[in-house]
Parts: sequence; C-alpha cells; structure tokens
Amino acid sequence: MEPKFTIEEKKKRKRSTILNAAIKLYSENGFAETTVAEIAKEAGVSFGTVFTYFDSKEALYESAILEPLEEIKPYFFEIEEHFKGEPLEVVKEMIDCHVQLYSMRSEYLRLIQQVLARPERFPRLFKELNNFVIVFIDRIFPVIEAGQKLGTFYEESPSLVAKSYLSILNGMRLTFIDEYNSNLIWRDLTIQALRLFGPISNK
Repeated sequence: MEPKFTIEEKKKRKRSTILNAAIKLYSENGFAETTVAEIAKEAGVSFGTVFTYFDSKEALYESAILEPLEEIKPYFFEIEEHFKGEPLEVVKEMIDCHVQLYSMRSEYLRLIQQVLARPERFPRLFKELNNFVIVFIDRIFPVIEAGQKLGTFYEESPSLVAKSYLSILNGMRLTFIDEYNSNLIWRDLTIQALRLFGPISNK
C-alpha cells in the first residue's frame, strides 16, 4: 500500500524532482546549453509545470545552486556545534563529514565550478559562494588558532589553510568519481586533507 501524501507534500516532491533534474542537466551541459524542455523531460513533468514552481530558467539555476548550499552550510558554519573535542579531533571529524558530503555531490560541485569560472555571468551566485568561503574561514579560524597554540597544527596562516582545504575538497570530487567508501582512495584523501592543518603529532 503506497503512502498517501497531502497536496502540499505532493507539490514539494514535484518541485524537488524538477530541481534535481535541473541540477543533473545543468551540471552536465551548463546553463546556456540546457533547455527547460529538457529539464521537464528529465523530471517527467510538462513544460508548463516547471514554471509553476520556478519563475524562469535563471531562477531555476539559482535555486539549483543556492538550495543545496543552504543544506550544507551548517556543516561548515557550525563547526564547534557539530564537532566536539580538542582542535585535532574537531578537524578530523569535520574533514570526514565534509568528504562524505562532497563525495556524493559531484553534480552539484560541477555547478559550483561553473559559477566560479564565470563570476561576471553569475555575479549574485558568485557573491553567495564567495560569502560561503568567507564565513567558513571565520568559523574555522579559532579552531586552527587553538590548535597552533597547543602545538598541534603548523604555524601557518589560518586563512590560507582554510582556503587550501576548500580547494582540496573541490578537487577531490572533480578528480575521483568513486562513491564514498567504494574505494580506499577516499580515506587516503581524508588523510591528505588533514595534513593541510598539520597535525604535527599525527596519532
């Protein structure tokens, strides 16, 4: 017996289906080469239904970037709330969490790369992604600084460490197509990411 959904729940599910189809196709073909008709076909809905949930092709693209970003923000902005312990333990847990998140979001990461490569084409989206980096650096800064004071992390600019860390996260998913835990490469890369912070005494 199939579960019954309210009208509101059905709308949310349909909107989510359209958004996921858009993320897939935009990531594969880019904004200009992807048509609304193709997204509708991928989502299994009519052309007009897409515009019931999104005002335009541009609005759909913005949602494809910004809504997943909102989902992952807590894991980057609320570091000390999500991850507990000494700085080294916080960073270890954070990296493992981030690698899992990124390893399963190859399509979304390709979208991010499109925006970062064309800031003049997507100024609002570029600003949002840039703010994401700024806030993450601000939140991870005290953790790195505390680790440096304890002699656990390298005496390097916390901002540089944070930027390098985000770069390796993006590179991981774009370079390796294995799903998380399907290959030991992901665990090896987690270790490499940790080495950006130090740790001087890696136990």
